[in-house]
Amino acid sequence: MRVTANMSAENSLYNIQRGQARLNKLEESIASGQNVNRPSDDPISTRNLLEIGDKLRSLDQYTSNINKATTWLKFTSTAMDGISAIISQAKKVAGTINTGSSDPSIRQSVHDQLVDLKKQVIDMANMQYGDQYVFGGAKNLTAPFSATTGDLTNGSSTVLNATVTGLTVGMEVSGTGIPSGSFIGAITGPNSFTLVDSLGAPVSATTTTTGSALNLYNGDSTQMSIEIAQNSSQTLNVSGDRLLKGVGTNPSYGSIDILKTFDSLITAVGDSLTPSNVPAMSQAAADLQDGAKQINIATSDILSRMARLDNMSKLNDNNKNTLLSISTSMQEVDYAKLGVELNSQKIAFEASLSATAKLTQLSLLNYM
Repeated sequence: MRVTANMSAENSLYNIQRGQARLNKLEESIASGQNVNRPSDDPISTRNLLEIGDKLRSLDQYTSNINKATTWLKFTSTAMDGISAIISQAKKVAGTINTGSSDPSIRQSVHDQLVDLKKQVIDMANMQYGDQYVFGGAKNLTAPFSATTGDLTNGSSTVLNATVTGLTVGMEVSGTGIPSGSFIGAITGPNSFTLVDSLGAPVSATTTTTGSALNLYNGDSTQMSIEIAQNSSQTLNVSGDRLLKGVGTNPSYGSIDILKTFDSLITAVGDSLTPSNVPAMSQAAADLQDGAKQINIATSDILSRMARLDNMSKLNDNNKNTLLSISTSMQEVDYAKLGVELNSQKIAFEASLSATAKLTQLSLLNYM
């Protein structure tokens, strides 16, 4: 077959372009430090790298979720430690007159200390993480716990002479003479509201009381959870009704209404005008001891959750390091190897250019 000058020229240009392309790819890899800069470089590696990238982003999100959950639980644990310490202090204070006292000033002092300690429990139960109340369940943008006083008439569903500021329809109410599971059905005036059960039916007071301590819960029983790994989640919060009211299941920490127990103890201690009720004090103190156990069980639950989060964080870190190692081995260039290849390619390219230059200098006489 006759080789024409045009065929030689086209073949030379083709080889020059191939050499330039190989040279450009080597220079690009050295500049970027990556073996794969576009899908066409290595389709199989590109697919694997994309999958690894998706998994790494997922692990980063799981890590963020774990950090958020851990911080939330730390705030919860701090509040529980505070509540536990307050209950211990309340038992000590009540223990100073566990057989009653004939001294009005002593009774009043113990009474006032217990009232203050109950306020501190409510303050702890209204602990916030950012703008969210940690014990509010899903209703965590408003303070879950509050306290007020009111007058009840036996057989009536209306609470009179109560401070209704901050109260809302649907808040759970407990107190002397108020049946368990009662809620605010309607706020009927500047100082009164009605009571209903969970179905909205009116409930009636079971005793006649004046200035009764009322404990209100504005949260709910929702157990929020957060994803910490694929198909694996962790409960984030402890609802206030489980912790302080002793209700709810899965988990259940106990059956003591701690705030109501404080009220019973305060009433039993008496004050400067009211003598102590020793049997009632003993019962309230025993209930408060059970309340302390309730807090301890909840604290153990929080610690076990934090331990699981810590283990999952370590597992995610190990998985992330493994994926990064695989990705690095696929993408990271060997600069020494590329340097040798680049030098060889430059020599070959320059030789190709030189040969082509000499070829183009031939005339028709050279073929004759």
